[in-house]
Amino acid sequence: MAAGEDAGVESASEAVEKTQYGFLVDTRNCVNCQKCVAACRKANNTPDGTPARREVRLFESHFGAKAYLSYGCMHCEKPACAEVCPAGAISKRADGIVVVDPERCIGCKYCYQACPFSVPHYTKDGMDKCDCCLGAGVAPGDEPNCAAACMFGALHYGRLDDLQSSCGNTARKVESSTGPSYLLL
Repeated sequence: MAAGEDAGVESASEAVEKTQYGFLVDTRNCVNCQKCVAACRKANNTPDGTPARREVRLFESHFGAKAYLSYGCMHCEKPACAEVCPAGAISKRADGIVVVDPERCIGCKYCYQACPFSVPHYTKDGMDKCDCCLGAGVAPGDEPNCAAACMFGALHYGRLDDLQSSCGNTARKVESSTGPSYLLL
């Protein structure tokens, strides 16, 4: 059964008011060790030479400050990828996780074009993206392999309100009309 076929799958508009899981990245702690990427690749059997579901990117501010960010699907409140998918292959679960049903994906790449973060990747099997390790057997709400592998406390996963509370409400939410579930410290 594909991750998108799990019980609790709703359309993007129905799920907006539900629990929203997401990621908190503490940019002060990320050292570009790539453990999150390796854990993701291993858990999801991503072959070498295939784009990873998660990567670490270097961002530089206008003022010259640099920070590494563990980067993957933002599991948006209003996922543009799901809205444009003509096959209905992408859906948002009640817990906020955005999933793809590979059996329904027709490979049109509309989701890639619509995603403001350029997250969806295409393999020989179709579109691939982070599903918070649901497809790798992690229970909904449990920590995905990428966050569990972070040795430096840079990558955290959980309910967005709990993540925000855990840092004294000082995290900034990545801004976009899609409502990314991604907080930054």
